[in-house]
Amino acid sequence: MSPADPGTVATMHKPRCSLPDVLGVAGLVRRRRRYALSGSMWKKRTLTWRVRSFPQSSQLSQETVRVLMSYALMAWGMESGLTFHEVDSPQGQEPDILIDFARAFHQDSYPFDGLGGTLAHAFFPGEHPISGDTHFDDEETWTFGSKGKISSLMRDPLQLEQELAGGSPVDEELGFSRGCRVNPLGPGSPERLS
Repeated sequence: MSPADPGTVATMHKPRCSLPDVLGVAGLVRRRRRYALSGSMWKKRTLTWRVRSFPQSSQLSQETVRVLMSYALMAWGMESGLTFHEVDSPQGQEPDILIDFARAFHQDSYPFDGLGGTLAHAFFPGEHPISGDTHFDDEETWTFGSKGKISSLMRDPLQLEQELAGGSPVDEELGFSRGCRVNPLGPGSPERLS
């Protein structure tokens, strides 16, 4: 693929993380990595999480968002050896990871830029209260399923779990490759603490 290829150009213009592209030799001095080796890691292997705020202008139900986050964390756990447990109650001890959908200035040093551009950001593991937290830009259009279609799974997260247990095209929508399914009833499945 050449940079002049229309598919490449279209991909280059899609929204992604907030790290800007810097072009030219002069920009090499200011170049920022798209990853960081911070040296910070979790001091435990079992982490708790909670979605604190949900998308306001989305067709996704709160339950669907929770199920999708659960599967994303399960995929992360399969690669990292971490185990994630969702916690319900905002009372008591704060979870290790808080997930928020927020707009513009949202009480951290990284304001969102509105529709397009930055989609989300997350914080490194550690002992600080914001460590591990993940923020999604609520001015983006958050969907699940094929573009232009409203999937019945958007209305029924339990059907999503059943589809994933048996394998389906939904596996690919969640990023699982063909032949690689996650059984939510088997080892490593997300667990919910009351």
